[in-house]
Amino acid sequence: MQPNGNRKVVISFRPEHLVGWGVTIILCLIPVYLWARIHPFDSVQGYIPTMLNLGRITGLVGTVMYALNLVYATRLKFLEFWFGGLNRVYIAHHLLGGMALIMLSFHPLFLALRYVTTSMKQAALMLVPNGLFPLEALFKTNAEYHEVVLQQWAIMLGVISFWGMVGLLLVTFFIKLPYRLWLFTHKFLGVAFIIAGLHILFISSDTSKDAAMKYYMLAMVLVGIAAYIYKSIIGNIVIRRFTYKVSNVQVVADSVVQVLMTPLGEAMRYKPGQFVFVRFRGGGPHISTEWHPFSISSAPSEQGLELSIKNLGDYTNKLANLQIGATADVEGAYGRFSYTNYNNKEQVWIAGGIGVTPFLSMIKDLPMDGSVRVDLYYAIKTASELIDKEKLTQHSHARQNVRVIPFIGDQQQGHLTAEFIEQYSGPLKGKDFYICGPPAMMQSLRKQLRAKGIPGTSIHSEEFGMS
Repeated sequence: MQPNGNRKVVISFRPEHLVGWGVTIILCLIPVYLWARIHPFDSVQGYIPTMLNLGRITGLVGTVMYALNLVYATRLKFLEFWFGGLNRVYIAHHLLGGMALIMLSFHPLFLALRYVTTSMKQAALMLVPNGLFPLEALFKTNAEYHEVVLQQWAIMLGVISFWGMVGLLLVTFFIKLPYRLWLFTHKFLGVAFIIAGLHILFISSDTSKDAAMKYYMLAMVLVGIAAYIYKSIIGNIVIRRFTYKVSNVQVVADSVVQVLMTPLGEAMRYKPGQFVFVRFRGGGPHISTEWHPFSISSAPSEQGLELSIKNLGDYTNKLANLQIGATADVEGAYGRFSYTNYNNKEQVWIAGGIGVTPFLSMIKDLPMDGSVRVDLYYAIKTASELIDKEKLTQHSHARQNVRVIPFIGDQQQGHLTAEFIEQYSGPLKGKDFYICGPPAMMQSLRKQLRAKGIPGTSIHSEEFGMS
C-alpha cells in the first residue's frame, strides 16, 4: 500500500488492539537482549568497540523491523484483530518501514566510523567491498583464502542489500510516484531482504558465533522471505479471491460512481462497513488491472456487491466508463469499522463526503426494532454531493430510533462540530462515535470529542486510503 503522508497516526488503546504493537516491540527487542547476553554493557568500553556494537545492534533490529514490515504487508486476517483493523496494520507497516530505514542506515555507518580514527581508507572500504578474488576460494573450504573471500562476499551482499533497501524505502516514503510505478518498485523490497538474509547467514559476527542469535535471526529472515513470497510471488494462487461480474455502472451525485457486481460462483461474506480490494479485467481500454481498495455500500443481505467510488485520481476518474460485463476480482473483506463489532447500542455516525459509503452499508443492516439507536450526520459542502439521499431516508424511516441529519456546509456556513452534534443528539457521554471522512475532519472531530470527555476507545474511525 502506498502510504498517505498526510494521514495522522491513530493507535487504538483497546486492549485487544494492543496485541500487535506488543508483539512487534518484543520481537524487535529480542536481538538486543541476545546481544546483551554475549556482550554485557559494562564490557563494551572504548570508541572502536562502541561503534562496532552499535553497528551490530542497529543491523539486527533493523532486519527484524524489515521482516515485520513485509509480514504486515500481507493483509493476513489475524493481523486485523491484533491491531484493530487493516488500516492500523498499514500504519504499523508504514512506521516499521521508516524505522527499518533509519536502523539499517546506521548499521554500516557505525561499522565504518570505528576506523575513522585510524584509517579513512579502511572506513571507506566498509562500503566498497574488496578482496572478492580468487573466486575459486569462495567454494573451496580448504583454500588458503576461503574465509577471507567468504567474508568479503558477505560484506558485498550486505552493501548491495543496504543500498537497495535504502533506495527502495526512500522511494516508498519520500518520493511521489504514479501508483503503478510505485507498486512495481515495491516488489523489489523482498529481493533486497533476501540478499540481506544471505549477508546475515555468511557474515562472521554474533549471528555465527551464538546459536540463539543465529537461529532467531534466521527465523526472522525466513518469516520475512515467506511473507514476501506469499504476497508478491504466489499471491495469485494462495490468496482467496472472489469473481464477480459488473452488472451496472451509474454516476450519482458529484463525480461518484456506483458499481454493482453480481457473483460468478461463491459470493463473498462480509460485515456492513467493511471494504475490499478490487481489480477489473476487461473493463475497457482505459481501465487498468491494478488492485484498489473501496468501501462496500451494499448490505450483506442484498443481492450483489455495490461499491460507491468518488473521482479522486487518475484511476477513479475513469471508472464512469467501466464496461458492463467486465470481470471483477475481489479480495476481502477487510476492516473492523462496523457497528456489529461493538456492544454499545447508543451510536453517533459521522460521515464526510464519500466517507458515507460504509454507513450506507451499515444503515441497511440495522435491526428494525430500534434496539440500536443511531444518529447519522452526513456532512457535505453542497447539496449536490448527497449520495443516495432517497435510500438513506427510506432506510431511516423504516427503522425505529434511526435519524439521518444532513449538514450542508454552504448552508450552515461552517464545519460540522461536536457542539452541533450535541445540540441534536443530546449528551454525548455514553455513546460510541463512528467517523469516516477527510483526514482533517476526522482529526478535528476526534479532538473535539475528546475535549468533551469522550474516551478514545469510544471513537472509531476508518482512515484507510491509497493515494
